[in-house]
Amino acid sequence: MKKYLLKNDNESERLNFQNKIDAYDIKKELAAFEFSPNDKVLDAGCGNGNLIEELLKLHALKIHGIDMSEDRVFKSKERFKEFTNVEIFKGALEKTNLSKSYYDKICCRYIFEHVTNPIEILRALRELLVDRGNLYIVNMDQVFFGFYTKNEKFNQDLKKLQVSLPQDYEIGRKLPQMLVQAGFKNVNWKAETFFFQGENLKLERQNTEMRLIQLKDYLSSKFESEEHYEDFAGTYLEEMNDPNNVLQLSKFIIKGAA
Repeated sequence: MKKYLLKNDNESERLNFQNKIDAYDIKKELAAFEFSPNDKVLDAGCGNGNLIEELLKLHALKIHGIDMSEDRVFKSKERFKEFTNVEIFKGALEKTNLSKSYYDKICCRYIFEHVTNPIEILRALRELLVDRGNLYIVNMDQVFFGFYTKNEKFNQDLKKLQVSLPQDYEIGRKLPQMLVQAGFKNVNWKAETFFFQGENLKLERQNTEMRLIQLKDYLSSKFESEEHYEDFAGTYLEEMNDPNNVLQLSKFIIKGAA
């Protein structure tokens, strides 16, 4: 992957926190997919291993994880060092050096909103699957940018920031067609929109604050000055305190066969 913005050393802790929020419920996401006890499964972009922990409950024959972050790979290896059927590798998804035509299932959870070369990655992952093996994707659309407030200056800054970033934060709706372009068959998908309210809004505010802190060095370069970014970040969190400002994301559950 050419660029993963949230590569801060504290990203593992943020991901653990994020899983407390209903919109990111791993168990519900996995319930949309089918697994067999004889499956060899790859978690592509495994992060700190939260998905692998859930996959272990499905008793897959082998579970591999791969991530480009040395820190996250180290933490995942430590987390699963007692499990003989789990292996973690460091590598980029477009060039994994893993065995081709090996995996029955590949899972990608919240990966494609962070990358700039999605079709290249999809083609590389298809080569790792056995014939008629399945790629399972969970991805968000408009995360962070699906926010409207009464503050027009902030709204304009948010739109300008989205345009300035190399990643596509509307990629969820595009992924089904991208799978077809990458050679996948029998592609199907469903989507659900989440509106953050009440306790979930409070939790997402904490999640957003962690994102804004971790991304400061990178995102501040997209503003006229660091002070402008600090003002933007502070305003974002302040506007999240208003229950009549709408924050939403769409989550896509996508399947495709090699």
